[in-house]
Amino acid sequence: MPSTDILPPRAKIALLICDPTKAEFITAYGNITTLFTALYTNLLARPTTGLVELTSDSKSTHIESILPGVQMPFDIEEFSAIDGHLPADIDAYTSVIVSGSACGVNDKEPWIQKLKKFLRDTATLHPKVKLMGICFGHQIISRAVFDLPVKANPEGWEIGPYKIDLNETGKVLFLGKESLMIEMFHHDAAERDAMSDASRTSKPDTKPAVTPLKASRSIIWGSTEKTKNQGIVCLTGDTLNSVDDIHIFTSQGHPEVTKEMAATLVDLFEQDIDKNAVKEARKLIAAFEGDLDQDYIALLMWALSTGQSYVFPTASSLKTSSS
Repeated sequence: MPSTDILPPRAKIALLICDPTKAEFITAYGNITTLFTALYTNLLARPTTGLVELTSDSKSTHIESILPGVQMPFDIEEFSAIDGHLPADIDAYTSVIVSGSACGVNDKEPWIQKLKKFLRDTATLHPKVKLMGICFGHQIISRAVFDLPVKANPEGWEIGPYKIDLNETGKVLFLGKESLMIEMFHHDAAERDAMSDASRTSKPDTKPAVTPLKASRSIIWGSTEKTKNQGIVCLTGDTLNSVDDIHIFTSQGHPEVTKEMAATLVDLFEQDIDKNAVKEARKLIAAFEGDLDQDYIALLMWALSTGQSYVFPTASSLKTSSS
């Protein structure tokens, strides 16, 4: 773990807001910045004494055993990406988080095209800045940085709590867990493989001045029955032993969203969602009585956001290929 005396006095996180957020939601829970601030502060408020086993899986590691080493003050600076506002000096930040959105990655709005260029440039020209994306953020990073196709999911909507089955990469990232329960709210999905010119049904984005990273650099860490790509990680090298080895992390699911928030979102967007999907979502949300696994994603994002690190207890020499 790096010495705290060489870390910045406060972590600076650039949060790119990609959705205006409905007023009713803000009144009840706050805006997107509030949600991500709460995600981190709730994580750091976990007790670090009197450890309690988090799962029945003996291979898992206590989050509490890691928290004492990654405490650090932080500032989240929000940028309204939907209004074209993006960080001017990206190197002034330890990390960038791209939020969810009601818009689609393939929409032609100027702000989306501008954001794609920004993300591609950040990923390729500023490798010390950690890049993260949630839902829409996951999809637009997949598209802009790795040239992965993003399309309407033929399996339909995923709304409510879903179990993400973790592959070997995911088990390393999330401390030996076999799966994660996370709230979902999406219809589009990023695919697994890069789009070939022959398979394109529409013209590609304007040829970028900076070449996207190879799709093989994106490692999928988990999947659900409906969505095979539930998130990707891109490494700085060929091994995954600690947080320092990660350059980019994305999640299709929403670690910042609680069960109550998910129910409210269904009510607010009911008119935009297929009736059967609404019915299924409400059934899933009402039936779920367990705990969400938000803190496992929050811990990883926190370490990436603050420039701090910890060694993965189940680390292994994973190669940069989708597994």
